Amino acid sequence: MPEAPLVSIIVPCFNYGHYLSDTLDSILAQHFGQWECIVVDDGSTDNTAAISEAYVGRDARIRYVHQANAGLSAARNAGLAVAQGRYIQLLDADDGIAPGKLELQCVYLDEHPEADLVYGNAMFFTDNIKQLTAGRIDNPKGNSPPRRTACGEELLALLCRDNIMEVSCALLRRSMAQQVGYFDTDYKSYEDWQFWFRCALAGACFHYLPKEGTETYIRYGHASMMRHLRRMNESGIRIRRFMQAHLVGTLARYNRYRLLKLSIKKIWLSLQR
Repeated sequence: MPEAPLVSIIVPCFNYGHYLSDTLDSILAQHFGQWECIVVDDGSTDNTAAISEAYVGRDARIRYVHQANAGLSAARNAGLAVAQGRYIQLLDADDGIAPGKLELQCVYLDEHPEADLVYGNAMFFTDNIKQLTAGRIDNPKGNSPPRRTACGEELLALLCRDNIMEVSCALLRRSMAQQVGYFDTDYKSYEDWQFWFRCALAGACFHYLPKEGTETYIRYGHASMMRHLRRMNESGIRIRRFMQAHLVGTLARYNRYRLLKLSIKKIWLSLQR
């Protein structure tokens, strides 16, 4: 009998066939082998199916799922619905992960049962993933998210400031996703930020492990990303309204209200801007 996967890697793909090989190669290069990869083709019209099927033929741990186009959140949810692993790695079809990421983060979660999620750093590149061999860790947004280990009120306050990680930085317990529900398909951008916030509302603990070898490789600057700036702004307004509404009802759960009250004020100021 084949060994049951410990990690389910979910790769949603919509017309990113020209990037998909880099992503799947980064998975095949992992030092840790107890994984399954679920490529969810979200109604692509390019060569995504052909690329996926070629990799399925190479490695039985890779599966291909096709659905009519429904958006990124729905594609991730389709992968979550069939995932078998104890842990979940979300990975967009134009990105990659360092060879030691799954191994090191799995060991950490095994040794820290109090952690619902562990996350590391991101490295950014514009064209070829091999650009990262020099170890660039520059953030194209020009700012650094507030990364650190946090739970409860502190985690909520961090997430009110900014999204603290790129979605593929994390390795999370599948039980947490089952507890809070999957991605909200009404969000076209920042769906991961809203998901992390719902996890925090449920009392989750996020552990930050900035260990060499756990990095995520983020491709940025290509045209298909830059076209969506307006959509991201609209989603940014929406998520801040979501936070504002839910934090008011969350105050009574904590003995210290200062952080959350300040967070609500910051969100209100952001909405005014």
